[in-house]
Amino acid sequence: MHLQSPEENQFHSGEDLDSQKPLVKKPLHQKPHCYSLRRCLSLVPSLDKRTIYLTGKGDRPKRHVGNNIDNTKYNLLTFIPVVLFHQFKFFFNLFFFIICLSQFIPPLKVGFLFTYISPLAFVLIVTLMKEAWDDVQRMQRDKELNNTRYEKVTITGHSKSVTSASLKVGQIIKVHHNERIPADLILLYTTEKSGAVFIRTDQLDGETDWKLRKSIQFTQNAHIHSDGDIVALDGHHIVANAPSDQIYDFKGYYQSGEGEREGLSLENTLWANTVLASTGYILGMVVYTGIETRSMMNARDASTKVGKLDLELNKMSKFLFFVMVCISLLVTALDSFKGQWLIKFFRFVLLLSYIIPISLRVNLDMAKIYYAYCIYRDEAIPGTIPRNSTIPEELGRIQYLLTDKTGTLTKNEMIFKKVAMEYATFDLENLSDFQGMLEDNCLKAAGPMSDMDGNNQLKESGDKKPKSGSKQRREQSYVVRDLVTCLALCHNVTPTYPDPEDPTLREFQASSPDEIALVRFADNTLGMKLLERDQQRVVIQNTHGVKEEYHILANFPFSSDSKRMGIVIKHVESGKLIFYLKGAEVVMKDKVKPQQRLVVDESCENLANEGLRTLVISQKQLDPEYFAQWQLRYRDARADMGNRERAIENCLKELETDMELLGITGVEDKLQDEVASTIESLRSAGIQIWMLTGDKVETATCIAMSAGFKSRNQQLFYVKEQTGARDTEKLLDQFGMSPENKILMIDGQSLDMCLQTQRLEEKFFAVATRAPSVCVCRCSPTQKAIIVRKINQYTGKRTCSVGDGGNDVGMIIEANVGIGIVGKEGKQASLASDFSITQFSHLRRLILWHGRLSYQRSAVMSQFVIHRGLIISVIQAIFSICFYFVAIPVYNGLLMLGYATLYTNLPVLSLVLDEDVPVQAVMKFPPLYKTLQKGRSLSTKTFLIWVWKSIFQGCVIMLSTLYFFHESFTNIVTITFTALIITELLNVFSCINKLNWKMVVSSLLTFGCYILSISLLRAYFDTSYLNWRFFLKVLAITLLSWMPLHVIKCCVARCDPTEQQKIMKQEKHQ
Repeated sequence: MHLQSPEENQFHSGEDLDSQKPLVKKPLHQKPHCYSLRRCLSLVPSLDKRTIYLTGKGDRPKRHVGNNIDNTKYNLLTFIPVVLFHQFKFFFNLFFFIICLSQFIPPLKVGFLFTYISPLAFVLIVTLMKEAWDDVQRMQRDKELNNTRYEKVTITGHSKSVTSASLKVGQIIKVHHNERIPADLILLYTTEKSGAVFIRTDQLDGETDWKLRKSIQFTQNAHIHSDGDIVALDGHHIVANAPSDQIYDFKGYYQSGEGEREGLSLENTLWANTVLASTGYILGMVVYTGIETRSMMNARDASTKVGKLDLELNKMSKFLFFVMVCISLLVTALDSFKGQWLIKFFRFVLLLSYIIPISLRVNLDMAKIYYAYCIYRDEAIPGTIPRNSTIPEELGRIQYLLTDKTGTLTKNEMIFKKVAMEYATFDLENLSDFQGMLEDNCLKAAGPMSDMDGNNQLKESGDKKPKSGSKQRREQSYVVRDLVTCLALCHNVTPTYPDPEDPTLREFQASSPDEIALVRFADNTLGMKLLERDQQRVVIQNTHGVKEEYHILANFPFSSDSKRMGIVIKHVESGKLIFYLKGAEVVMKDKVKPQQRLVVDESCENLANEGLRTLVISQKQLDPEYFAQWQLRYRDARADMGNRERAIENCLKELETDMELLGITGVEDKLQDEVASTIESLRSAGIQIWMLTGDKVETATCIAMSAGFKSRNQQLFYVKEQTGARDTEKLLDQFGMSPENKILMIDGQSLDMCLQTQRLEEKFFAVATRAPSVCVCRCSPTQKAIIVRKINQYTGKRTCSVGDGGNDVGMIIEANVGIGIVGKEGKQASLASDFSITQFSHLRRLILWHGRLSYQRSAVMSQFVIHRGLIISVIQAIFSICFYFVAIPVYNGLLMLGYATLYTNLPVLSLVLDEDVPVQAVMKFPPLYKTLQKGRSLSTKTFLIWVWKSIFQGCVIMLSTLYFFHESFTNIVTITFTALIITELLNVFSCINKLNWKMVVSSLLTFGCYILSISLLRAYFDTSYLNWRFFLKVLAITLLSWMPLHVIKCCVARCDPTEQQKIMKQEKHQ
């Protein structure tokens, strides 16, 4: 299941665009075909909004889907047809299926039916067993969830135990601590006094941070003394929109019996598959069930990624089919098309069908599983999980690596570095001055904004009065106090006390690590401690140990659309209403006073030039009468079921005007360990690296420099803030003159301009893909996915995307290889990826060693298996030509089955154990990877070389046998087959670069099995003439077929060694 994260709760301007959620599919507005029938069968979600009464009576919808979970892919009727359909989509399997069917036609029967059916049957049976096992596991998991029991509050007010599968819309259920939420619920009541609970959503969206949810105020404050009191609220009902797949959005309202309304949003919901993290229990109204829950509507079948090697082999198999038809036609033509030549032609096609080896699919799949196992067990990259075992060799073909910044290249650990205020800047060196002013103000002032009157004007201080017309300037200590107070109050962090016996031990819970970092800075470093927080109030302790209590009147949480967070609080002691607002520079600079906007621009640019992420802090004192009127308009906007977002935005814009700038904080997100060396190695390996980030261009430049995107002889080239197509094209033309020596820095605005026309888009990717590195700044998640898709489209090269957050899922899915990093933003990227790692530096070994080795081994093994089938077909063709064009098999079915399995399988599989270069040399010489990017290990040249080997060895074995032996047909079978088995074993050793004991044992076991077969299968082998002369002649035939090719290979290696051979020779001399 792939879901898009709505928020990273990053206020910093460096991440304002990076944390935007990708676009998710909107609910359908038009009814699909046959909607009524499919709706009656509970096959599609409802498209109508619903009204649900707490008493269980009244205008309830007549029919809703059940809550039974069914994640199985098949049933008894569809299992075999569906699995077979997916298998016969492959050319290999379809071809052999047709071959099997042909053996039921008597004129086309060329051997034992078992010979042709058994290989295909083996592949299909293994696949059926695997699919059946996986589906049974899914069914058992579903059964366990469906049978989980919950307490339902009946209409009479009593509790009744019911299963999760039997839950229905409109029922009220009780969920306890650490229990799974069985359906989509509206939170009515919680035993927590604050009326808020925390839930864990990692099974829904992959995010590990807890989320805060709030109960409906009407029901929470309804003096509920027992569970039955909740259903006694006659006339109270909930109106909810139709089911939707948007897990970060909900619209509805609660209406009391007296007609009062309370708007409901995401913060009032508990989606299915989340877990209640708070203690006690909750009462929730079931609003969506089964396929209408958010989790089920977001369930998607992961797109199947097909590796380039698989595509290349598929093309080769079609070429081999063409070769097979040509050889069959040639043999038929040599026989002068006599008699029923068409039947003879098809019989030759059947006899030569081993040219296309069905065992290749099985061998390759087994090899891929072994590669995935090696990656998983590699102690040098602990925690690495191969989630897609079908494309490990794709790691060896990567040309473009596209990476996120925050949490991927950096640690996502915010460390305070600077705070820039209107008239002063403080860093770690003079932070003591900042703390001193804070402590002085906490000593002499009773709370925030104590120097301001109710009209936001400076109070008169003694004899000092502001001159008429002069600009009023607040004392610095008051501004410092207000800034730190904002950091301590404006957030969604809740302090918890895990040890009742130790009240000094506090832990912070929030939906964002950034939030906790800021609160910890105010708490631990500056001494403004957060003690309590619930929906109604916040209690902090200032630097002098005095507790300050604030009532929360309104709270505007951060979202990826707003890029800001606000809170309206009332200081209990002074009675002042203060609106705190903090957020990204791009939205905040238009909300502060006009005379302070230049300060915002300059300070943010200076901090960004130092590689710091910025957060703008502001405040405004509110008039109580004005706020009361505004609150009524805001409440109506929150209950709007139509255009709620716009109505709320208009209300907030009214409030967010003429804000007083308090300061801009600058925090550093340090690079992960060994990032620079990893990027250097990947660039040396010929991989072009793109950084896609939401940071400002200045911040991204600092990160790019420190991370090693730019070498000494390269220059930075900027394309930013472009609004015209002509100017953008001129810059691209200028960059395209020598892109190999430049690093392109482009922002999201200019990128949008490049993507507006086809001509400009083609030009951008034509020049950008030639650059060694590209940094795209102010890049949204949607743009990330588009960039990956376009690189694939315009270059045809293999791409790899690396990210750690929900906003990276789009590009991870689009890339040929998606790699997710398990980080502080959760596991969403990891769960959506093909390979999951724990830190960026692991890419070096994963790509350069495992990727290279997987591709190298698969390429050699695939071509060897093709050679194994082709040599048999060559022997068959020569046999038919020499024996008067007879269309009978030279080897019977049992021998052919043994040849494809028992006699050659172990040596072939031992090829996946080969290492052409040791891991130390690969890490030391990254350019070795470049040869794989060009596909030289599996190319037309290497394929034709293997075809030549097959033709040469097949001809030598058959013609030499006819020359040395003139005995009966059974003698020819024994001689050629024995020479063939020994030649194939020697061919395996010719392909191996580093011999180990497993390879030797596999070959000896294979040869031993063959010798045993000769003694046991007397019907197939004529052993009456076995003597020393026979063995000498077989040895001579084997050497004639194998030795010339091996000698040529050794001479080529000595005269024109490959890069691997040069490095191996160099390593031996060291």
